[in-house]
Amino acid sequence: MADAAWPFFVSAVVAGAAFGYVIQRGGFCLMRALANLFLMGDAAIARAYVLALLVAMVCVQALAASGLVEFPIRPFHWMSNCIGGLVFGAGMVLAGGCSGSTWYRVGEGAVGAWVILLGFAMGATTVRLGLLSPVRAALQAPAITIGDAPPTLATALGVSPWLVIAALWIAGGIWLARARGVPQHGKWPWHVTGVSVGILLAAGWWASTLGERPVGLTFAVNTGELLTYPLVGFPNRVNWSMVMLVAVPVGAFAAAWPSGDFRWKLPPGWSLVKIFSGGLLMGGSAILAEGCNITQGLTNGSTLALGSLVTLASMLVGGWLTLRALYGATR
Repeated sequence: MADAAWPFFVSAVVAGAAFGYVIQRGGFCLMRALANLFLMGDAAIARAYVLALLVAMVCVQALAASGLVEFPIRPFHWMSNCIGGLVFGAGMVLAGGCSGSTWYRVGEGAVGAWVILLGFAMGATTVRLGLLSPVRAALQAPAITIGDAPPTLATALGVSPWLVIAALWIAGGIWLARARGVPQHGKWPWHVTGVSVGILLAAGWWASTLGERPVGLTFAVNTGELLTYPLVGFPNRVNWSMVMLVAVPVGAFAAAWPSGDFRWKLPPGWSLVKIFSGGLLMGGSAILAEGCNITQGLTNGSTLALGSLVTLASMLVGGWLTLRALYGATR
């Protein structure tokens, strides 16, 4: 390996393994956050999610102000962001987990996670490169801009991003302050998980600058690429995001083994079609929405990109509607 390649691989492996370790120990999952909140009234994981986004926003803005990272702002393709987000929310409920939790469950020995990831990769490839790519292109064509640039929450309101972040911290802080702070099912307390994930999201942005360009921690396009690369040689070389993603279950295993969370788990035979279908929907809709709950919701949401925040909101609505359809009235 050439000396120049060491920062590339080491940064990707460390970022992925650290993220896998933290989200496994915290039980960090958007689907679990929704299900626990609306079906059981347990807001612990939801609070971790909100706190992670708030912490990441502060760290990302600090990195931008220091000039260490030049953050790309995701475009606001309102049609694909909304439709893709809604379908992704439905898919993660069917799969029983979001993109991030599916990858860390591989490190816990969950065989069903491989089934979901196969569906995810196939769905992503079909929408990105296959039969549905013309539909994706058509839905991603309408875009909203401000001054010929992708909008952020700050530019849409015409105020400083720090003012927006302060307002979000006040609003979010009031809700977070009502929490009891009790660890959830042997996992880390929600506030430890939220702060840790938020810091790692920002660190992932910086670490990815050692690749070709800053992309942060992502789980959508690269999941599909891990399928197409060994089969058809696409992309034509391993990128930073692919290496990072492979390291996530390694970090999750390092967390699961000493804590007793690792064990080989076979899914019930009747559930295979359901979880594969959920993975298929998540993969295809993540490409349509230009990111999954981690890629759009947290990594790019932390830049205040309006399209990313709308996508996250759409995922929450899609997941909630699917939970209602499957389990009836919620709390």
